[in-house]
Parts: sequence; structure tokens; C-alpha cells
Amino acid sequence: MKYIYKLLISFLFTGIFASCETKQDVWDTGIASPYHDCSIMEYLRGDKYNWELTEELIEHAGLTELFEGQVDTLSEITFWGFPSYSVLRYLYDCELESVSQIDKDKAKEIVLMHVMKGKVLQEDVVPRDEEYYIYDKEQTGGTDLYTLTDVHLNAYTETDDYMFVPDRGASHLFLYSFTSKSMIPLSSPNIQPLNGVVHALNYTYKLGAIQNRNYK
Repeated sequence: MKYIYKLLISFLFTGIFASCETKQDVWDTGIASPYHDCSIMEYLRGDKYNWELTEELIEHAGLTELFEGQVDTLSEITFWGFPSYSVLRYLYDCELESVSQIDKDKAKEIVLMHVMKGKVLQEDVVPRDEEYYIYDKEQTGGTDLYTLTDVHLNAYTETDDYMFVPDRGASHLFLYSFTSKSMIPLSSPNIQPLNGVVHALNYTYKLGAIQNRNYK
């Protein structure tokens, strides 16, 4: 547990210093282009800092082929990508020393609650009617989505004003879970390997909160 605690502190201080350097809630995914000439699994393996424990959890769950695009019925997927830090904090909360100590069925459930069939990009998502919260009954915007474990999500976009012109600036993707009744913090959307898309979740994301805010 001391090792896990030290890693948590390391990630925490890295996040603090990073937040002092940029106003945007994003993190570097390696290159400027969103396109990657490899599978999702290979993309994750290529960025140890952000995804090392994510990769370990996928492998431990026996889902490597899914993320390599080798499952015929799921040739393309959308992955709400939880970062290594989320896995690390989960280990700490559960008083575990390594990913291998997580029950394999539990590991599979954790991963699949973040996976959807097909490729859903930010530009496929409908804007929110800004007169209402996304969870209001009157809300007509947003795009309803379901993960492989039937977690009910609503993704929506909001567009900034530009030079005092409404809705002409940058567009931002947001995610709300109707299942856990909570916002899911996004960081970098539209990362596109060959077999789908990764929408990277923020370091503040608590693993499993997409399904249950107090998930363990």
C-alpha cells in the first residue's frame, strides 16, 4: 500500500502543477493529430504515463482482443477511457496492491461499463438545449447512449461564443450518466485509432462512477 500511496501523491502533484500551466482541462495524448495508425490497445500501450494501468486492467479482464479489434461483432468500439490514475485510486480505496488482485469478473465489468458498440465521435453528438439541465424532462438535446453493460449515458455538446458571435467558437463534449445520476468528467475526446474512438476521461474520474458514484 505504501507503493500505491506514493504513486497517488506523484500523480496528484503532477496534476496540480499541470493545472497551473494551462486553463484547458485536457492532457497531452502524444501527438497533435487525433488519428492513430494502430488499434486502441496499441495506442494505450504506447502511452505508459496515461494508460499503463488501464492497459493492465483490460488484459487482466481478458478483453485484449476486443481492444485490438479482433471481435467480429464489435469491430469498432467507443471507449470512455479511464486513465491510470483512476485505476490507481481504485486500488488504494480497495486496499489492493496491484491490478492482478482484482477479481477477474469484476475487472471485466469495470472495463465493459466504459465501452459502447460502434464509433461515436463528438460531431455525432447533438447539442444540449441550454435552457434546461441535461437531466430535465424538458430537455430535447443530447444523444442517448448505452454501454455494453447497459449504463445509460447522454453525451452532448456546447459551443463557445467567438468575437461576441454566439455559438461560433470551440465546441466541447460533455457526458452525463443517467445510471449514476452524475456528470462524468471528460478530458480529451475524439482520439481515433483504427478500430474505434477513445474519449479520455479526466484524472479526477473515480473508476466505476459511470455506473455508480460509490462503486467499489
